Amino acid sequence: MSADEGVEAVFSRAMKDSAFRDLLLTFPEQALTGFNLTTDEITRLKGLCFAQFESLAIATPEERRLFFLVDRLDIRNLMAFENLYEHEQMIADSVRVDTYYEAISRYIKPDDVVIDLGTGSGILAFFAARQKARRVYAIEHSNFIEIAEKIAIHNNINNITFVKSNSRNFTPPTKVDYILHEQLGYAIFNENMLKNILDLKRRVLKDTGKILPGKFELYIEPASLNNEYRVPFIWEKEVHGIDFSFLKTNKVVDKYKSPSYKSRFIQPSAIDTYLCNPEPILRFDMNEMMLDDELPRKLKCSKQESHTGQLDGLSIFFKVIFDDTLYFDTSPLHKYTCWDKCLMRLESKSYNEADIIHLDIDMADITNVNSWLVMLD
Repeated sequence: MSADEGVEAVFSRAMKDSAFRDLLLTFPEQALTGFNLTTDEITRLKGLCFAQFESLAIATPEERRLFFLVDRLDIRNLMAFENLYEHEQMIADSVRVDTYYEAISRYIKPDDVVIDLGTGSGILAFFAARQKARRVYAIEHSNFIEIAEKIAIHNNINNITFVKSNSRNFTPPTKVDYILHEQLGYAIFNENMLKNILDLKRRVLKDTGKILPGKFELYIEPASLNNEYRVPFIWEKEVHGIDFSFLKTNKVVDKYKSPSYKSRFIQPSAIDTYLCNPEPILRFDMNEMMLDDELPRKLKCSKQESHTGQLDGLSIFFKVIFDDTLYFDTSPLHKYTCWDKCLMRLESKSYNEADIIHLDIDMADITNVNSWLVMLD
């Protein structure tokens, strides 16, 4: 087999050779030996189920190329943000909308050229357009872009070019002054912000240009929950004389743990208190970065308890910083924002005021909280 054969050669052979197709779907590493494939292509091929393979087999070569070009997170985002309610939540979030409005009013000037990445309803692009930007490129890879276009027409906004595309497939005719975005997941990285924004920065942002917002802080805080919101691991419980503790080391339960088993979404009211005074575990500014791997994946910190109480998990939130006077955060204990509130589950443990908690976090896949490994002592 020629070593220069790629994705198309894999599909060509699989469609002609049923034995190879079956090998590809059951033992992909063995089947893909000898093909000239990127690491991402191998990962995507290894993850194909039969139904996905059948769909790709009847697709055009260009459709297959796009499938392997577009990141899995971007595909997930595309599906999520075709839900009208998602956009209604974001527009209703006054903390989010008002802070972005003030920042755009402060920074975008007449004659600026702006990219709004992941425009969604178009709200941020509209704010920039109303600042008399020379041109705003509103990029959105979901079909929801048609709603944004209709809103622009209804509001007589005509200095926006709507682009239905993945951002990595788009290049404007001239370099831009600002990359505007709100590509922020509940754990900051899980909407692929780093990869997408920094790709645009390297390709299309002027040397004098700016990412807005570019500066962030990540918080991972030891939290004590109100009792009615506590959901211990099953092996921590004894209920009316029924003991579950043996399940902690019984491997049979592992197959019943979902990929998100070690994290859960909680209501803001679930948190009674943070056991330590919140301090960021990570600070970064994309205006000072070029590649996403510049960000450390292994984080260590020590926190002193400011309260006595029971540790129930680690609360994840972040701070968005436009400048020294303009910012907001997604803390469950502060004013409501529309981002989900995530708790990394830990076995419960009691701490006293002035105790020290040592956190060692390995963000194996920075975009996937459920891959993060936490050591606590």
